[in-house]
Amino acid sequence: MNTPDELGFHRELQGSQIDTEWFSPRGEPRYLLNWRVSLVYQEAGQRQTFRGRVFDLSRTGFSLLSDHNLPVSDQVTVLISVPPMAAGQRPRILEVKSRVLYTVLSSEFQQFRIGVRFLDFKADGRRYLDANLAARVPAPVSTRRGE
Repeated sequence: MNTPDELGFHRELQGSQIDTEWFSPRGEPRYLLNWRVSLVYQEAGQRQTFRGRVFDLSRTGFSLLSDHNLPVSDQVTVLISVPPMAAGQRPRILEVKSRVLYTVLSSEFQQFRIGVRFLDFKADGRRYLDANLAARVPAPVSTRRGE
């Protein structure tokens, strides 16, 4: 299993001038969400799909909760169902080539917590996600569990 340093997370520095209270080890604000997500694995001509719920999300990736222990993989296709910001609109599905970084069993949630890093958004998915997150308030570190 990879260590956080191998995964590119930064360490909190003693005496740092950076306000780490509002930023995660991903280096980006996190947003606590409950969006539906599917991960599609393609291997040896076979396709497997796993479903779960986004637990927290930043511009660089997300963690999800799933009943399945997903394998770490260099590339999966992630389909995120982003709920509409206004009544009468439909959810938007974002397609993102991503990498599964880790999977651990969460005793708190009795599910597997999986860490995923975004690699490449399809179409205008990155712009849409950025606009959606800009309308939200990031979670303070003190409300995030497991950090």
